[in-house]
Amino acid sequence: MNKFDITSEQIQLVVIEFYSRIRSDQELGPIFNAAIGTNAADWRAHEAKIASFWRNAAGLDRSYSGNPMLVHVKNSKVQPELFSRWLRIFRDTAEDILPDGAAHGLADLADRIGQSLAMGIGQFRERHGNAPNLRSS
Repeated sequence: MNKFDITSEQIQLVVIEFYSRIRSDQELGPIFNAAIGTNAADWRAHEAKIASFWRNAAGLDRSYSGNPMLVHVKNSKVQPELFSRWLRIFRDTAEDILPDGAAHGLADLADRIGQSLAMGIGQFRERHGNAPNLRSS
């Protein structure tokens, strides 16, 4: 069941535009490009995976498979304080592309998820340091 009124196509549009903005951001762009690469095919694969994540989070389908916390904890360049910038870009993108209800629903969901990730990363790093040796799942 959908958590708010949004379509898979709308999520795809937001994800593509969001990552276009991220790649050009002076602070976040280098982090993402280092993690994903600069190859268009790598970005398309990443965008497809993240669109699947958002469809899952919005209640549209259950196709996503992954562990966002593990992925972000493993990247020592991803710091909790970056999430406010990340989330602002996501909210701006959603508001620029989507009707108000869908934009606010998706952005509010992103805020909750992003705040949880930032808190989890911060807590993990306080206990284990900045560069843990974790196996991916």
